[in-house]
Amino acid sequence: MNASIQTSRRALRSRWLAGLSGLALTIPAVPVLAQSQDGASSGIVLEEIIVTAQRRAENLQDVPVSVSAFTAAAMEERGLTDISRLEGAVPGFSFARSGSDARPSMRGVRTDNVAINGDTTIGFFIDGIYQSRSSQAMAGFVDIAQLEVQRGPQGTLYGRNTFGGNIVLTTQAPELGVLEGGADLTLGSYGKIKTEGFINVPLGENAAFRVAALRDESDGWVKNDNPAGSNLFDDDSKYVRTSFKVEPAENFTLTARADYNEQGGAGGSAFGYKQRGTYVYGQTCQPLFNATPVLVNGRPGNRDGIADCTTSAGVGVDLGVPIYKFDDPYRIDTDYKTFLDLEKWSTSLDLAYELDGVTLKSITGYVDFEAVRTADSDFSGNTVAIDASLTAAKTFSQEIQALSNGDGPLKWVTGLYYFHDKLEGAFINQQFARIIHTPNGVLNLPPASGGTYDAQRATTKSLAGYAQASYQVMERLNLTAGGRYTRDRKDFAFANASLILPLLTSPTGVQTPDTSAITLDMLRRIPDSSFGTRGTTNCTFAGAAPGFACAPYNTNVLTGASYNPKNFKEFTYRLAADYEVADDHMLYASYSTGFRSGGFNSGQAAAGLAPTFDPETVKALEVGSKNRFLDNRLQLNLSFYYNWYSDLQEQRAVPVGGSTISGVFNAARARTYGLETELQWQVTSDFSLTGTLSLMDAEYTRFPDTPLSFGTTLLLPNGTRIFAPGYDCGLVAGTTGTYGCDLSGKEIPHQPSWTGSVTAKYGMDVGSEGRLTPLATVTFSDGYYGTPFNSPMDYQKGYAKIDLRLIWDVNDQYRLQAFVDNVTDKAVANRYVYGAGALQASYAPPRLWGFKGSVRF
Repeated sequence: MNASIQTSRRALRSRWLAGLSGLALTIPAVPVLAQSQDGASSGIVLEEIIVTAQRRAENLQDVPVSVSAFTAAAMEERGLTDISRLEGAVPGFSFARSGSDARPSMRGVRTDNVAINGDTTIGFFIDGIYQSRSSQAMAGFVDIAQLEVQRGPQGTLYGRNTFGGNIVLTTQAPELGVLEGGADLTLGSYGKIKTEGFINVPLGENAAFRVAALRDESDGWVKNDNPAGSNLFDDDSKYVRTSFKVEPAENFTLTARADYNEQGGAGGSAFGYKQRGTYVYGQTCQPLFNATPVLVNGRPGNRDGIADCTTSAGVGVDLGVPIYKFDDPYRIDTDYKTFLDLEKWSTSLDLAYELDGVTLKSITGYVDFEAVRTADSDFSGNTVAIDASLTAAKTFSQEIQALSNGDGPLKWVTGLYYFHDKLEGAFINQQFARIIHTPNGVLNLPPASGGTYDAQRATTKSLAGYAQASYQVMERLNLTAGGRYTRDRKDFAFANASLILPLLTSPTGVQTPDTSAITLDMLRRIPDSSFGTRGTTNCTFAGAAPGFACAPYNTNVLTGASYNPKNFKEFTYRLAADYEVADDHMLYASYSTGFRSGGFNSGQAAAGLAPTFDPETVKALEVGSKNRFLDNRLQLNLSFYYNWYSDLQEQRAVPVGGSTISGVFNAARARTYGLETELQWQVTSDFSLTGTLSLMDAEYTRFPDTPLSFGTTLLLPNGTRIFAPGYDCGLVAGTTGTYGCDLSGKEIPHQPSWTGSVTAKYGMDVGSEGRLTPLATVTFSDGYYGTPFNSPMDYQKGYAKIDLRLIWDVNDQYRLQAFVDNVTDKAVANRYVYGAGALQASYAPPRLWGFKGSVRF
């Protein structure tokens, strides 16, 4: 997409936002024009939804916060089986996935860095317990009471690392005095067999016990045509949750939960599974970003001896191997059987004690999480290399709350929060003697390199205090103010090296390729001595600091370091006002701040030059309106927001002195603004419509001196220097040989200008046979870029998807469903990443269909 088209899109988007925002804010001024008495007299009204966005149970329409909420029934009807299905159901929410990592985006905030040196950008909570790793958000939903998506920074009541918003999942608590249960069976495409169920057992009058479980199996929907490899994105999941609730006194409640989740199978590769090509400069056949696209797999070591490019001097250059079935995103050819081994144990304990005028709460949680996943590093049917990575977290959190529970004009909440996260990460690239398949036969070549390893250990201890109060200053006017002070203390250590794998017995040892050897033990085999010890060093190179560790056979070669602890402190706050213009019509405005904690870079160069990065911050202005018309049959909620982002943590290479290093840096500033709308309309007792629409403009306002993947500049044989076409590039000030490009004005990745959905549902009584309900959802999106570079190769065009469901409620006990998701089989890339000589991508699922039977008693 050229610059003029991009400018036109931005101008048109700005005009839409300005016009629609002005229209939105006039809606509450004329509520009486749309009133009707039909809804009350007929009993056709919308359901009242209770949310906890302000840490207390409140009507969704009374909360001056942008919240999308789904009851268990709504989730069932829309097929919201995991967070990936929220796209379209929540305005402005987009979802990406690579491997087992969830990468949601909202309002210009995306999930990019998923390593343990970074924190999540969008908070994910299960029963009030923060989940610190993005992979923890990929579990399927079972026996869920409600799901809330709180849009925008939630830096006061939820605190650290709720930079872009929250996804809050509430499971079904045991019900006192009720014996009930249920079971579901789903059969579908790709051999899917999913069973889930629950049972609730009363234990006397004051206690109850509940168990929910799930088993999900299916083949992968990315088909591998190589018998030596495996299909991707299969399911092999097990989940069980037990919960216990007791009310020993009228004003005291105890709820305890414990759950176990296991995911296996082949997984979804690592940071992408499909190659999309590379860029080269045609005259010299050298890599140069945004020059000529070449559809080859250029991963290191993948060289078949066949010329893919011819220079102006007539010299043929081998750039890689052909991309297998380039036009089919769901077909691959890889010769390694990848695997995913994910396991999570968690427990929580909630205590609530009601006093006169105040409720005291304690929320305690512990999570033990571990995930190992592997990938075919060369993305081909050749034998070149494999990758393996480990992410592990042991997380303890404790929150103490006090909330007002009276009927007076003042409502308040205050609390203390403690968080302790012990993290472990590791990555191995294992190189083999190469076996390259070509049209001219098989090439047997030595390993392309010696492989790499990177191990990381991190600890975060966070302590925060917060308070928020709302006061009714007039009958219809409320003012809200809140603040939170957070102190994070982080430790970090790393051990990494090139050409040395931890599985080798000596620096020059030879490892016989054994793809089954990648185990959890291998990923943790790096000795403690490689990480260094604070206060000492065995390194002899200039600038070696205490805590650095060098190889014993060469004390000039850094193997790792243990950094000194670093504190990150931040005060975040929220100011808001809401005014009830008339019954069922509310206007609100808020100004809030948020932050994502800083961290450490892992790497030999970074250790001496730029070991840390600072927090990134956001300032958010929001004006919204919540309305019900037609006597509670039509609900229309709107919000206009403007967010300023500073010190954004971006993956990039930057000059430091006379050198250039790569890692996470506070490299950019950005701004986003937009309009979000949600509509629910119970047209008749049988027919309903639901819709969402998001208009957004999201761009970097400052992002200078950024090297581009595949090369920023080339020096031609005639002495002429050229830069990446279409980019503003040049020599970085203060250096003699470092070149970068200015990405200021580029669009933030995964932020389409407009997205939305429309859902229509019509229920039909069929006499003694029960009730049939067909339901159709159309989800649509404008195009978007997948990386900050905004190049044509990482652009996903606009699209629309259709989901169809037919629900047959036989009676109150039995339900049957048939569904088809993505009816038109639209392939949508939801993750792009440039790395090691090529662009790689992941795609959302293709067409999926199935049948589901449910029984309740």
